[in-house]
Amino acid sequence: MRTGRAGSASGIRVAPVTGNSVTSEGSSSCVVISLDRERSRPLLRDMRRTQALPPVVHAWGANQAYAELLTRSRPLAILDVPHRECAPDVERRVAALRRLAPVVVLLPEGADTAAVLDAGATNVLAREMAAEELAVRLAADRRWVAAHEPYAPRELPRELLAHPASQRVLLSLLLFQDSTRSWCCHDLMQLLGSAGQPMSRAALYARMLRLEGPLGRLGLALQRTGGWGRTSYSAVPAPVTVSVAVPVATHAPAPVRRTRVA
Repeated sequence: MRTGRAGSASGIRVAPVTGNSVTSEGSSSCVVISLDRERSRPLLRDMRRTQALPPVVHAWGANQAYAELLTRSRPLAILDVPHRECAPDVERRVAALRRLAPVVVLLPEGADTAAVLDAGATNVLAREMAAEELAVRLAADRRWVAAHEPYAPRELPRELLAHPASQRVLLSLLLFQDSTRSWCCHDLMQLLGSAGQPMSRAALYARMLRLEGPLGRLGLALQRTGGWGRTSYSAVPAPVTVSVAVPVATHAPAPVRRTRVA
C-alpha cells in the first residue's frame, strides 16, 4: 500500500482530476460507504476540490447506498476505513459488499492490505496519500471497473417498487444474485447491520419472512437451507400445484325388496 505526498522525490506533479464522479464518460459510478462517517469527513473535504468523489458519504448498512449500487450502471463501491479499530472485520464486509459491486478500500496505515485484497477487493489505497494522487488512482480504478466488470443496472419489477426501501434492497439481493450462490445469513447480517454491530439473526429472519408475499406474486418462493448456526437464503421458482378433478361415481339406488307377509 503506497503512501506519500504528491510531487516528492520524483519531481512529478499530480494534476487534479476534473469531471463529476457520477457522470464521467467511460468510468464507473461510485458510491462512498464509511465505517465511521464523522472521521471520514476530513478526507472528503480534502477530496472535494478534485471532484473525484460524490459529496455524500453513506454509513455502513444504509439502504440508500445499497440501492444505488444495485441500480446504477457500472457501479463502484468505495469503502472508507478511517481508523484501525474498524479494520478487524473489514475482510468479511468486503466479501459481502463485493456481491453488489466492485469494491475499492481506503485503508489506514498499518492495516492488512493483503487480507482485504484476498477477500475480493478490486484495489486497496492508502487514505493518508495526497488528495490529488488519491483522486488519480481512484479515477484509474473507475476506468478499469467500467471496462472489465460485468455489472449492469438491476431494476426491480414495477409491482415491487411500492415496498419499503429495506424490502426492495433484500428483494434485489435475492432476485439478482448469482444463480449458483445463495446468501449466507452471516453475510446478510453483516451487510444489513451497522458499522458497530451486525443485524441479529431474529431480525433477519423476520425480514426474510416478509418477502414471501412479494416473491409469491412473481411466481417465486423463498428457499431456506442449512442447519444450526448457518442458514442460506435464495429465491427459487414456486412449486406448481396441479389440481386434478376426480370424478365422483354415481350409482343407481338399489331396488327395494318387498317381503310378503302371509
